[in-house]
Amino acid sequence: MTNVNYDFPLSSISCPVSNIMGMWEFKRPPFFKYLCYSLSGHLLHLVTKGSYVVKINGVTYNVNEGDIIYYYESEEVETIGNKEEVIFYSVSYQAPSLLPLPIDKRIIPADSELKHLFNQLYTGFSSENKFSRRFLIYSTLLNILNTIGGVYLDYKDKDDENELWWAIERRIRKNKTFKPSLASLSKIAGYSKATLIRSCKRATGNTPINRIRDIRMEEAKSLLSFANLNVTQVSEHLGYNRMHEFSREFSKYYGEPPSILLKK
Repeated sequence: MTNVNYDFPLSSISCPVSNIMGMWEFKRPPFFKYLCYSLSGHLLHLVTKGSYVVKINGVTYNVNEGDIIYYYESEEVETIGNKEEVIFYSVSYQAPSLLPLPIDKRIIPADSELKHLFNQLYTGFSSENKFSRRFLIYSTLLNILNTIGGVYLDYKDKDDENELWWAIERRIRKNKTFKPSLASLSKIAGYSKATLIRSCKRATGNTPINRIRDIRMEEAKSLLSFANLNVTQVSEHLGYNRMHEFSREFSKYYGEPPSILLKK
């Protein structure tokens, strides 16, 4: 009998993907242009036809047929097409224990095996047997994540600077501390301000202040759109001392005051 050593207890093993929100096939016409926010959680696209340019939080990527694109947690996404029609698969899933892929690994060329897995995943959603469908789609998605190196679990080494910012961001979202100072984040994390700035830029392509502002504005837009709260209540929830300060920042960020979105 061969002895196998594990670096974590077997009792802690569970499926890292808690929920698969859905999978779709989208078609985009030539010369399309979209500005939107990715879905909450994790999102994967596989381009099956065409090429285009995508900006994720201001970082530009050239996307070609056969590429997989990864998005995380309501990121600002701008897509610009060319003269070709574009077709792609999109799968959205919740996996709270998985760390996001770093900003320099958002585009992954897919080999024939990965393309087969995406087709299998898409086919799995149409299965009439609910148990079979659930087993197939979860096992296939986990296989995809393992193949692209997208399974970075929370129990990994916290001293890894690449993972530091995502741990901080999860704390911000969980505790809903939407206006922390860089000094307070440094104290909580136990790292210098310079380390936090470097980690955030490496993970998101942005500075901590701008990244936290993006998170704050995403939360504001979500609350105004879907919660039964007025502008003053949203402002207080986000930690603003004055409602006018919130309205000014919201207007600058989205190009219209929060009251307009509330009416919509």
